[in-house]
Amino acid sequence: MRYSAFISYNHRDRKWATWLHRGLERYPIPKRLRGRETPVGVLGKRLPPVFQDREELAASTDLAQSVRAALHDSATLIVICSPNSRRSRWVNEEIREFIRLGRRDRIKLIVVDGTPAHPDDLPEDGGDGCFPPALFEGGAAEPLAADVRPGADGPRGALLKVIAGSLGVEYDELRQRDQARRQKQLAIIASAAMLGFVVMTGLTVMALISRKEAVEQRDLARKRTATAERTVEFVQSLFEVSDPSEAQGAKITAKEVLDKGAVRITGALANEPDVKAQLMTTLSQVYLGLGSYRTGDQIIRQSMALPITEPAVRARQFIALGGSQIRQSEYPAAVRNFDKAIALSRTASNSDPQLLPQALVGRAEARTRLEDYPGADADAKEALRLDHARAGDRDPTVARDLEAIGYNLLTAGKLAPARQRFEQALGIRVATQGLAHPKVSDVLNELGSIAYLQRDSVAAERFWLRALRSDELVLGPNHPYVAVTINNVARVQLEGRAFASARTLLRRASAITLAQQSETYDDLAFTFANLAIAERGLGNTKEAETLLRKAWRAAALHKHRNRAPILTELADLLCARGDHVEGLALLDQALPLMRADYPDDPWRLAWIANTRGDACWRRSVSMRRAS
Repeated sequence: MRYSAFISYNHRDRKWATWLHRGLERYPIPKRLRGRETPVGVLGKRLPPVFQDREELAASTDLAQSVRAALHDSATLIVICSPNSRRSRWVNEEIREFIRLGRRDRIKLIVVDGTPAHPDDLPEDGGDGCFPPALFEGGAAEPLAADVRPGADGPRGALLKVIAGSLGVEYDELRQRDQARRQKQLAIIASAAMLGFVVMTGLTVMALISRKEAVEQRDLARKRTATAERTVEFVQSLFEVSDPSEAQGAKITAKEVLDKGAVRITGALANEPDVKAQLMTTLSQVYLGLGSYRTGDQIIRQSMALPITEPAVRARQFIALGGSQIRQSEYPAAVRNFDKAIALSRTASNSDPQLLPQALVGRAEARTRLEDYPGADADAKEALRLDHARAGDRDPTVARDLEAIGYNLLTAGKLAPARQRFEQALGIRVATQGLAHPKVSDVLNELGSIAYLQRDSVAAERFWLRALRSDELVLGPNHPYVAVTINNVARVQLEGRAFASARTLLRRASAITLAQQSETYDDLAFTFANLAIAERGLGNTKEAETLLRKAWRAAALHKHRNRAPILTELADLLCARGDHVEGLALLDQALPLMRADYPDDPWRLAWIANTRGDACWRRSVSMRRAS
């Protein structure tokens, strides 16, 4: 099993779910139990991971696939019981699903509010009963439950009861060992306190000297706490009316909540610029993540005018702005803003250790796009070193850094080491975030690109189709990332001469991208060129020429590696219809670009030579006919 437990709860009981999640994952397994085979697996120092968060979509008629997968991979279902959970549709659905898996005996209950009683013993409307009805379906008896409330088990006792039930051990065994461990800790604390008293006597003079600095640090801490509180208040206010789990059938989307926040933030928090900047930066990054590039870019640019006092806040703004500029193909400007974020992130007053690696990875991506491969590699490797030291080797930030290194290697044409980096990243992503995470799809896309460049079209199509199914499920059908994957799948279809189906896919991809980008966006060089090949294959040469010229404008503007192939395709089309002068001129233009961009692909040079030979033959035939 991947998870030792799945915590099922209503959103109103989130504080209890968070408490329980922390208690379970921090509980030190007694040495005597380590190595023992239990229902949650062989015990180590800690319990295996616990699944807490899950999507609750008000418009959904069924559990999300990611929730079903997590339930299937969980050894125990822990239900937080309260009147809220009794009335929660999703808590009851999760219980039913777990029972369908044949694990009714692995359901553990913990009461946080209400009356723990059988439904037959409660009023017709359920009163303040706390047990979800799904527990009693099929005639099941009233279950036993731990109870956190005063006069019952109390929080610590309830936690130990749940752990004992999950492990299949006696509660008294854990309770006695827990008491012994706490007594030992108290003895250590007492000894440390005595030593601390002696040390503090000597440090008093130093403390008085440093009083001014301490006051400044205290004020800074208070300011940051106030900022966090105001941020939470603002986000909570967005859900006062739009509560997805209580929407009574109304369709509330993440985009609608974001739009509400974007409107409200314009006139809010005028006297708290740091808080306002934090919120606008977050809103911008979420819009960008949802594929609303233009809205995200507008919000982050507006936030830059705020009078910021915190270096970390300004650093986050520059990171968000740089990320938006990458999506708009403004790579030199992105590098400059990541430079500023890096400088701010290195200041002594910055207390967020994740900012610097994030800024370094952003600059690495921009440098890769500018073909500064050594600079990008240095940035990504520094970020990897920092994240590895901070979070270990299985953290998603480490996967992000490996992906940046892999993308740089891939773009530089070093396919084998790029594939190795992406496979390492994929292993971390799947283990820590699950198969349904959008970043998993990104890595599958890159592995598909590598397989394609290695001439393994079958493997490439397999990777890309997996990525496409995941993207459409997780991101929706109109996300720009979906367009990238569609383009890749269509490319393989073009090679199989399936022009009609490829054209359908590519038209969809271009429409998705153009909704957020201009026609000169660099990735459209691929999409337009592929769509031109499909149109030509279906006999639409005029449309194919228009698309190839659009592809050339996008590729030329960004010095794209696809420049020479686009020119060669356009030259071949022109020569085929008799425009030999322009066609041969384009081949002359394509030859040095092909040599520079594809030095290890002699077949591409042969392609230009064959196209030139065919053009010359067609021209000679045409001249003979004319004479």
